[in-house]
Amino acid sequence: MTSHYLLFCIGLSLLPLIPQYTYSSLFNVAAVGDWGCNDNSKNTLKNISSKKPELILALGDLSYERTAECWLEIISSVDNITSIVRGDHDNDFRTSQYMEHFNMSSEFYSFNQFNIHFLIMSTELPYELGSNQYEFVKSDLENTLTNSSIKWIIIAYHQPAYISPNDCQGCSPRVTLREVYHPLFDRYNVDLVLQAHSHNYERSYPILYNNKDSENPIIVNSNKNNYNYVSDKFHGTIFATVGTGGAELHNFELKVPYIVTQHRGFGFLNLELTNNGTRINSTFYDNDGTVSDHFIIDKLVSTQAY
Repeated sequence: MTSHYLLFCIGLSLLPLIPQYTYSSLFNVAAVGDWGCNDNSKNTLKNISSKKPELILALGDLSYERTAECWLEIISSVDNITSIVRGDHDNDFRTSQYMEHFNMSSEFYSFNQFNIHFLIMSTELPYELGSNQYEFVKSDLENTLTNSSIKWIIIAYHQPAYISPNDCQGCSPRVTLREVYHPLFDRYNVDLVLQAHSHNYERSYPILYNNKDSENPIIVNSNKNNYNYVSDKFHGTIFATVGTGGAELHNFELKVPYIVTQHRGFGFLNLELTNNGTRINSTFYDNDGTVSDHFIIDKLVSTQAY
């Protein structure tokens, strides 16, 4: 993409009872969707700004208003480090405003920061097998194999492939999205998928696609917080739903087996690249100052397709 997406470094505090690691942050990413234009969304921006990220991933459903202006005003102090995802409430008019503001030529795109490859998808455009977006995503992931500097792949989109039941109307998992793309994510060892749409937070274990029953993915690591990869293969993808930017929250109805943790509250997910680029420290910071989730992924080998 353009220089709009070129950025750089900083800090983190960890959950109580989780070992305190000594590290130097190379790159700091904040991710959250479903903002709105209200006091909650303003508090989310303050919370994010306090961690001094170099990149903000806005995971769709941004203003909820007739135009984009109110949300663009809220994030005006950080819009030079913000990349956006289109959500289902981002209509054509607002989306065109966002795309012009952020100098975007497409709703799906990718870029690199340090040794992380970011791939932004649009669940509001056709994404079925053979679509323009599918061909872009497949080609983009294939191209990461030729870049030896890329050690991590993070994908962001709005409507979820995996999610627990809740009281949100229209927040069921997108079956086609799951069945078309999770096998690709397995093939290219995607590390983390960021979703939104449901106004709450939950995180999966590392999971693989289940060809026999796609609603029940295969858990490949049942540790709750620490994932240490000594091999590329079959490490699984973590799916995190972060729809906690400021819009009215949804209540969980149950927790499906492949989900580690759930939280109903406003805040954002912070991802820090540390340990010379071999570790991602991830923390969900509530707007009230507490920490509701923390997990660490260590990777000591390069990513390969199999």
